[in-house]
Amino acid sequence: MDGIRNRLLDLNQKTILKPDAVPSVNLPLQDNREDVSSRSERKRKRIILQETKISLKCLRLKKHSLSLDRLPSCCKAKRGLFWDKRCHLEPNQISLEDGEANIVRKDIINIFTDGSKTEHGVGAAFCVLTNDTWAYQWCAKLKDNNTVFQTELTALHEAVIYASHLPSHNASKIHVDNRASIMASSNLKSTNETARKIFKILLTNPRISVSWFKAHAGNIGNQRADQMAKDATQHGQPYSLIKLPKPHIKGLLRKSMLEERQTSRKNVNTGRKIYNIMSSVSLRPTNWIREDVIFFSQQGPFPAYLKRFHLSDSDFCSCGGIGTALHHATECIYTVSWHMRKPAPNFEQEWLKRVANNLVSRHKIRGIIKFMSENRYLFRPP
Repeated sequence: MDGIRNRLLDLNQKTILKPDAVPSVNLPLQDNREDVSSRSERKRKRIILQETKISLKCLRLKKHSLSLDRLPSCCKAKRGLFWDKRCHLEPNQISLEDGEANIVRKDIINIFTDGSKTEHGVGAAFCVLTNDTWAYQWCAKLKDNNTVFQTELTALHEAVIYASHLPSHNASKIHVDNRASIMASSNLKSTNETARKIFKILLTNPRISVSWFKAHAGNIGNQRADQMAKDATQHGQPYSLIKLPKPHIKGLLRKSMLEERQTSRKNVNTGRKIYNIMSSVSLRPTNWIREDVIFFSQQGPFPAYLKRFHLSDSDFCSCGGIGTALHHATECIYTVSWHMRKPAPNFEQEWLKRVANNLVSRHKIRGIIKFMSENRYLFRPP
């Protein structure tokens, strides 16, 4: 790609003279030979320029072309380019306006779809109305983890398959009370596999149309399909062709990850001070900063901590008390500006939990740690 661009820049920078621009002077024979050769050279460069532009155009089309596996076979062409104009549905195949007025027509086959999710399970159903007669009905029970959107798409998919097997002279209208499923099914680039299957069937069967109508508005077809879907949540045939929704899979992975992390954190012997304050693992951020971690872990410029790792000869503060984190937050004379009430020995752990959850108390903690870091000589034992 860079080589093609450099060649174009080199060709554009050179000035090419047209035959009309050549001065009309009498040139020797040798000069005439050179003029002929220069014209041949210019012609060769023009050919190279045209070929380069064609190559760039093909690369651009290849970059912005759609993925072939998501398109119907009638839209595929050679070299990744799409030349078939029949890759969109007919304007009258999809309607997002209320189709209540079209239900009374006797010259078409009306199909009603619906999906339901209750405490008993998940179900999908559709029924066929022909000349005021219920000609056919279908229902199925989906997995309990499937969503309502998946049930609506499943019912629409089965209804479209049924309508595609009817005689070609019969026009069918499928009535759906869920706009999201209609919009997904009419989208050529939908990320939902079931929606793409519906689109392909509608594309090859222009006599099938899908219309939205208002749910629970007293329509007999919608009421029948809704009741069938609710019955299917308990007594429908199992339907396992629909994959589990991605949010549910992510939730299972998240739950498993948290449980594994909670078990490992509970069984280790390190980090007990933080564990006693926050015992449960959560994805919710604590909004702690460096000073908060130093205080609650008690691993910082405290004499007691330095003496523990032989970084100091004494664990006493210069004020005379034992230099723990609790001492500096409640008793030390050098940090009196940020003091808090000292808890009873039996309630020190509860006191730490309340301080960790209180923003005002954490601001005092941060002030103490910053002051100790900037004035370490004050807290050294005499």
